[in-house]
Amino acid sequence: MGIFAHPDDETLCAGGTLAKYASAGAEVRVISLTKGGAGQIRDASAATRATLRAVREKELDAAGKELGLTETRCLDYPDGGLSEIDSQILVKLASELLSEIDPDVVITFGPDGFSGHPDHIAVGAAVTAACYERRSATSIRLFHCHPPRSRSQCTGIKS
Repeated sequence: MGIFAHPDDETLCAGGTLAKYASAGAEVRVISLTKGGAGQIRDASAATRATLRAVREKELDAAGKELGLTETRCLDYPDGGLSEIDSQILVKLASELLSEIDPDVVITFGPDGFSGHPDHIAVGAAVTAACYERRSATSIRLFHCHPPRSRSQCTGIKS
C-alpha cells in the first residue's frame, strides 16, 4: 500500500516498486490524500483550474491501471494544506486506512518529504506514526521514498 499526498506521487516515488509487486501477484493499493487541485497546469489543453482535480484523479486511475494496481483512491483533503491540518487528525486518518486495508507493506514519504514539499512531509510523518502505532499488533513493514543520491542509483526506497 502506498499513501501519498497527490496523484502522481506514487509514480514518481515508487512506481517501479509498486509495478514489480503488482506483476508478481500482490494486491497493491495507492491512496492520495488530495486530488491535486493546487498543482501546476503546464498544458492549458489538458486541464483548467476548474477541471484540474478531476483530471488528476483520472490520471491516478490511469497510472494505477498501467502499474497493475488493485486500487487507487483520491481523498479530498486540501492540496497545499495538509501541513496545516492537525497532525493527530492525519495520524488518525492513516490509522483508519491501515486498519481498513491491513497491508503487509506501506510506502510513503520519508522525513524530507522526497522533495521538501510540506504536504509530503505531513503525510509521511502521519503514515509513519500510524505504522509505528500498529507495529505491536501487526508485522507491518514501512518503507520511505527518497530521491536517488546519484543517477546510477536504481531505487529511491529505503526501509
